[in-house]
Formats: sequence, C-alpha cells, structure tokens
Amino acid sequence: MVGLISLLVSEFVYEAVRFVIMLALLVLAVLLGSKIRKAADARKALKNAEAEKDKEITE
Repeated sequence: MVGLISLLVSEFVYEAVRFVIMLALLVLAVLLGSKIRKAADARKALKNAEAEKDKEITE
C-alpha cells in the first residue's frame, strides 16, 4: 500500500514538472517569435522607407 502511494506521488510530481517545463517552452517560443517578428517588421519598414526615398529622387 505504501508503495502505491509513493508511486502515485512520484507520478504526480513527474507530471507537474513536465507541465512546468512545457509551459516554459511555450512562453519561450512566444517571446522568441515576437522578437523575430519585430525584427522582420523593422527590416520591412526600412526597406519601404528606402524605396520611398528612391521614388522621390527619381521624380
């Protein structure tokens, strides 16, 4: 009986730790994705600004 309870507790701890790790990976993925998105948007804005500047020069 004691073995079953310790097995149940250890299984519960394992699942809790696994949940925390998965949650941390999810948060990390979201933060990394937003950082990459911001960098891509900044690069795109810079490219558009240069294209607008070139358009003004040719006119």
